[in-house]
Amino acid sequence: MNDQTQITVSRTTSYADRLRAYKVKIDDVVVDSIRARESVTIPVVPGRHSLTLRIDWCGSEQIDFEVSPGQHLFFECGSNLTGWRIFLALFYIIFWTRQYLWLRRAT
Repeated sequence: MNDQTQITVSRTTSYADRLRAYKVKIDDVVVDSIRARESVTIPVVPGRHSLTLRIDWCGSEQIDFEVSPGQHLFFECGSNLTGWRIFLALFYIIFWTRQYLWLRRAT
């Protein structure tokens, strides 16, 4: 049995930023980066934390989570610039910078 407390972030792929890496931030500290179709597993201290992703000045909404000792949480992420939304790129990088990337807890 693994008693290590950790989170895993998995990224989908999208045309807009498929060659770029997202910075993974836990508690406002960059702890890793993630590329398209990759997953990263990060050990964390049990307790309350916040998780965000960044790419240049854009990023995702912050997710607050609590993790217990030995627990493993899973998150998914990707770009909102998929399909017809690619035409809204200028709005995302100027006005909707915190919605450029999506981040959610995996079920």
